Amino acid sequence: MNARRILLLEEPSWGGVHTMTRTLADALSAQDWQVTALPWQQTQWPTLVSAAKQHDVIVATHNFGPTYCGAALKAITGKPLVSWVHGPLMDVLHEASTSAVKKLWLRLLYKQVSQFVCVSRTTQDSLLSFITLGKQQRCTVVPNGIAPLPEGQIIHVHAGHGGEGMPPLLLGYVGRLSTEKRPHLLLDTLRHLPDEAQLGIVGEGPMHRKMIHDGMDLMYQGRVHFLGKHPSGASLYTPWQMTLLTSRYEGCPMTALESLACGVPCVSLPIPAMRELYDLDAPYLLARGDAPVSLAEAVMTTLSLPEQQVRDDIARIVARHHIDGFVGNWQEVLRAC
Repeated sequence: MNARRILLLEEPSWGGVHTMTRTLADALSAQDWQVTALPWQQTQWPTLVSAAKQHDVIVATHNFGPTYCGAALKAITGKPLVSWVHGPLMDVLHEASTSAVKKLWLRLLYKQVSQFVCVSRTTQDSLLSFITLGKQQRCTVVPNGIAPLPEGQIIHVHAGHGGEGMPPLLLGYVGRLSTEKRPHLLLDTLRHLPDEAQLGIVGEGPMHRKMIHDGMDLMYQGRVHFLGKHPSGASLYTPWQMTLLTSRYEGCPMTALESLACGVPCVSLPIPAMRELYDLDAPYLLARGDAPVSLAEAVMTTLSLPEQQVRDDIARIVARHHIDGFVGNWQEVLRAC
């Protein structure tokens, strides 16, 4: 079997990266790999060094902080370093207004990485437009996998009646309320939908207050409900007929994959990662443009299609992201280190 001892340098947080870190650790452990996950910021440096010496491969679960720590541990121990790249690097650096000095430092740092694992071709293309791989470096695409979701905490959906006696159209959003996710577009999308459309927003973040202010009219009408932060689980998606994704960029978004795995279509703006995910099987889940009205039109188009067609299309996407393929690909990467 050739299982190896893996040290995961993790960055505990709520969201897709944390979900996939747990998924990888659990999946490898189930295959009898020895996996130690340590929060790199909260662990004493001598403990990190000792752990690195006792393991065969260091896996940085994100290409920023954990990879910085991993590069230092590699310099001390000589152990191979794998950097897991989630988002499209060029977009992330642009969003953060990263300086030329920081970019130069990153290029030098990334020379210490033995193997990059990107969650999508979109992410890989962005990384390789930023760096040139050295002779001893490799870069592989391993799409995120979907592990069985726990039921999770029940969400109380405040679904009143729809307009003119129509049943409500329940839409959901699951994610951080931050600028790169562009959650403010959700409110305008809702304004382009029929009166019976209601939106439940699961998540918190720096744009929370502004969204409450800007969506006051919709809240008064009972069409928008801020539901706070909830643990990951099927309950985040099953109350809705459809979920919405408005991000400026993504790598391989777990919100979309988890929604589909629950049988709930996820309609998105046409960013590259979502075109990669949907173009082959369900292009109607992509808006035709970046405007909220386009997202609203995609919602109505999806609703007009036969339910069985939508279920079948979603099932093919979910099958391509089965957990078995995910962990199998990761095992190949780690054995080669």
